[in-house]
Amino acid sequence: MGARIARSQETCRRLGLIHFADEGMSPIELSPGREAGYFLGGVGPDVLPRFKETRMIREILEECQPGFAEVVLMLANNGATAEVYTMFEDIRFAEDGNVVTFMAEGGTHLHMHMNEVREVRFIHNTNAEGLPSYSLWFIDNEDQPMLRVYLRKSEKEETNQPRHDLFIGLQKKYGESLAIPS
Repeated sequence: MGARIARSQETCRRLGLIHFADEGMSPIELSPGREAGYFLGGVGPDVLPRFKETRMIREILEECQPGFAEVVLMLANNGATAEVYTMFEDIRFAEDGNVVTFMAEGGTHLHMHMNEVREVRFIHNTNAEGLPSYSLWFIDNEDQPMLRVYLRKSEKEETNQPRHDLFIGLQKKYGESLAIPS
C-alpha cells in the first residue's frame, strides 16, 4: 500500500497537481482548510469543475463577475454574521471544482463548497429606503443560505444601471430560483 501511495504522489508531483509540505514550502503557502501536508496547485481559467452541478454554479459566478463590482459577501448563522465589503473581481476555483474562493483586499477571503449548494436564488426587491435591492443567495440542503452576495449601490452613478441590467438579465435567464441537483 505504501509503494502505491508513493507512486501516486510522484505522479501528482510530475504533473504539478499537488505540492507537498516536505518540498520546502512554508506553512503560509499551504491553503487553509486543506488536509495537512499538501495543497492543490494553481488553477487556470480554462479548468472546469468535473460535476455538472458545480459547473452551473461556476458559470453563474463567472457571469456575475464582470458587472457586479461593489458587493457585500454575507455569512450568517444563529449566533453571528460576517460581512465582507469587496469588489467582485478575484474569484478562484479549486482544481477539483468543488470550492470557490472569494478574495478581498488585504488577504481576507471566503470559501464556499459549491457541491453543498442545492439552490441559487436571484432576489430583487425594494429595501426599507425604497431603493432597489439585488442579491444572489446560495442555499444548502437545509434550505438555509450558505452565502449571500449583495450588490451595493455604486458611488459611480453611471454603473448602477448596467449592474441592474446584468442582474435582471441573469434573473430572466436562470429564474428567481434555480434548483441544483444533488
